[in-house]
Amino acid sequence: MLTLLALLVSAPLYAQAPRVIDAPVDHLFVPSGFDNNDNVELVVTGYFPNPCYGRNNVEVKVQDDVINVRVTALVRQDQKAEACAAMIVPFKEVVPVGNLQGGDYKVVVNANTRFQQQDSLKVTEAASQNQDDHIYAVVDYIELGFLGGESGSAQLVGWKPSDCLEVDHVEYVSNGKDTLSILPIMKKVRDFCPLKMVPLTIPVTFNPESFSHQKILLMSRTIEGKSVNTIMERQ
Repeated sequence: MLTLLALLVSAPLYAQAPRVIDAPVDHLFVPSGFDNNDNVELVVTGYFPNPCYGRNNVEVKVQDDVINVRVTALVRQDQKAEACAAMIVPFKEVVPVGNLQGGDYKVVVNANTRFQQQDSLKVTEAASQNQDDHIYAVVDYIELGFLGGESGSAQLVGWKPSDCLEVDHVEYVSNGKDTLSILPIMKKVRDFCPLKMVPLTIPVTFNPESFSHQKILLMSRTIEGKSVNTIMERQ
């Protein structure tokens, strides 16, 4: 009886903990249009070979003009054939870097591994000391529509935080390669601004053929200071 009890108590101790590995990233998206008042965000994507791999952690270290990013994943040690059947699982990680001084930076993801990705980032000096030079809409998500953005049209879906705000205009900043930053700029139409969340959709237009990469990241600024993003693929 004591032997059986000892086996039952000790059995969980033999379970193997998941192993931490460098995530198999395949692309790094670096948006343009950030200034030193913005919260800089990058996006990386990749594919897990089966469902026994999962997201773990993202670490960011900024040293001088180099931004080092390490994206890790967890992989189960006790893989079973039925649970870990070969099935490609895509993943996306938004990498928060935070405020950076104006200048040119080198971005390296999973350095010195076979998954290393590298690009450059330019941060400009802001026109004012305010956190943002504009008031942005509250954006929940980006709707690509039936054609998945192939027609060069999409819409931002979200809210106006008050009915004293109206859409002024939308600005676009392309890196010319694989990322389009979208700035949905609002304007005050009267001084009294009660909290009143009003549903809002903002149409956006772009030319998919102006990008050299097949995958295009659409990244919209929001009033909270973070971004909302989605990825479309050209056929």
